[in-house]
Amino acid sequence: MKILLFTCITLLISTHALADTLIPRSVSGDKGKYYLIKKSKSGDIISTLHKRVGVDSVGYTSTKINCKTQKMQEIGYSEVSAQAIKPDPTKWFDLVKGSSKYDLYQFVCKK
Repeated sequence: MKILLFTCITLLISTHALADTLIPRSVSGDKGKYYLIKKSKSGDIISTLHKRVGVDSVGYTSTKINCKTQKMQEIGYSEVSAQAIKPDPTKWFDLVKGSSKYDLYQFVCKK
């Protein structure tokens, strides 16, 4: 029974780890790690769900990215879970090179 439980837990942890893709950072200094959880495309717009795993917290962000215009819209954020994100869209904004959001854009819009 203990072996079965251990196997199930290990399988769940490894499956979860494989589902998230590490987003490479262009600058050092941020102690957090960013992971792409989900990505879908409709025309020029890519919708993403990503998380930041920091030293003492985890945050989930939903965004829309226009790869042609290099603009982003943040749809919502939660430190509880991805499912807890309540849509509160921002206006479309320009990305700042070196920021985590710019790195997300670079990662999902790469040709």
